[in-house]
Amino acid sequence: VLFNLISNGGNPGNNIVDNGDAVVVGVGSFSGAPYATDNEVYYINQIYFSLVCSGAPHTCILDGSNSRMIMRITSPAGDLRLSGIHFKDGYYPNFGSDLAITHSSQYSSGRVSIEVCKFSSNQAVYGGVLGLNAWGKANLYSTSFVGNSGTYGDDIYVQTGASVTIYSSCPPGWSGTPAAGSYLDTYNRPGASLSGTIYGTTRSYDIGTCSISCPAGQYNPGSGCVLCAAGKYSAEGGAIATCPGSCPAGKSTTG
Repeated sequence: VLFNLISNGGNPGNNIVDNGDAVVVGVGSFSGAPYATDNEVYYINQIYFSLVCSGAPHTCILDGSNSRMIMRITSPAGDLRLSGIHFKDGYYPNFGSDLAITHSSQYSSGRVSIEVCKFSSNQAVYGGVLGLNAWGKANLYSTSFVGNSGTYGDDIYVQTGASVTIYSSCPPGWSGTPAAGSYLDTYNRPGASLSGTIYGTTRSYDIGTCSISCPAGQYNPGSGCVLCAAGKYSAEGGAIATCPGSCPAGKSTTG
């Protein structure tokens, strides 16, 4: 099973993720059915959660098999986090082969945070990896881009009020220094009413020495902190990969 909880477009069997959930991905490569649509592996619509690799960064692989966009994200109701995932061999003959991110309104506030991820060997016309449209928003931390191709931006394409910020630092809550990688190939659609914005550095960054120590009540399954399940507890310390302790009577996962 790829996910513990996920909304996979119209597939009702997987449509059980709730806003704010932590979804832990198993180590391995995942490329098979069920697909959300004929052209997309996963479709995330108006929800937000954390999708975190259960192993070391890049050991949880979502593979588009050179035939599909890997993930379409539309109007997340809050901040959606992708951590430690390797997106590879995505293909889409239009907009963003790995991640297409859009909002239904310029007043939508949800943002996609992409942390210690990797994008390799992806292809699209508009943004070989990321295509952001209609006020879509994304932050990139310690994420590498390798061998991607696009007619308009091998790596990133933005238009119509969309924005992406590329940081040269570790993700929030992490310490250390990321390793500078290749320069990114980006494209901002020209025209005052059609353009987007690309903030920050023009380089990609690998994980380098970035590491994380989780606070009490959270644990690190491999590539980032997530909350312990109800009734479980973990002391502060980041290396712990489960929540082994049971909460005393009257205590929550954070106390």
